[in-house]
Amino acid sequence: MTNRNYANQNLENSSFKGQDLAGADFSGSDLRGCDFSKASLIGATFEGCEMGQSLRQHNSLIIAAIIGPIVLVGFSVIAVQVSNVLFRDLPTQVTNFFWAALPFLALIAELFLRDSITVLFPAVATFLSIGAIASLFAVMVTLTVGLAGVSLSSVGDGGAAQGLFLLVLMVISAFITFRIFNWVLQAIQSYPGTSFRKADLTNADFSRARVQNTDFSLALLTGACIFNWSMNGHTQLTTAQCDYLYLEPEQQNRRPSDRKFQAGELDRLLTQFTQ
Repeated sequence: MTNRNYANQNLENSSFKGQDLAGADFSGSDLRGCDFSKASLIGATFEGCEMGQSLRQHNSLIIAAIIGPIVLVGFSVIAVQVSNVLFRDLPTQVTNFFWAALPFLALIAELFLRDSITVLFPAVATFLSIGAIASLFAVMVTLTVGLAGVSLSSVGDGGAAQGLFLLVLMVISAFITFRIFNWVLQAIQSYPGTSFRKADLTNADFSRARVQNTDFSLALLTGACIFNWSMNGHTQLTTAQCDYLYLEPEQQNRRPSDRKFQAGELDRLLTQFTQ
């Protein structure tokens, strides 16, 4: 039988994806960065656990913000060069046929690579989105510095009015740059660490757990106990499937007491636990 006692351990970045862990005990463990997606965790205990981003995940996101612009620009340059080499000497009819066939090629790729795409898409999409925002930040920094240099040069050459106008543009550009920088930080801070995506958490116990940056998308949470758990605004619960919860141990204080959650009720209940 698989060992189901994981209590009081450092399990950062461990993968339990798709495993049958019904009744497993994770109480008091560090589960930051763990992947429980599609796992069966019926009746599992997560009392007092720490969930959220691990240091490795955080550093990876920072690296994505740094090298993302380089990758995006490099890929664009390579794509243009490859297109020029491949299609430069081809007749127009052949080129047009290739572009027209691209949707069908994409459909065939989706049919055969669907599972791989589903697994890799969240990570790739996150990398590209952070890289794209970081690229915009890099462009705005370059523009702001350029405007500052030109405005000072104009003032030095006696063009006070032109220099003042450019200085105003530089201030506006600097403000936008600062906002984009905050956007990059928010993208990093909001990224989910621990994942229970599509996991079965029926009757699981999350008493006193710190549920930070945790992904419960499409998870089954009916009958879970959330006694004194704490969560932040980056925890994703909007698509979780839940008929009712318990606010106290041993299946006490059921909410709702005699029916299922109606639309929006789960979110309103959980806001009182958000820090």
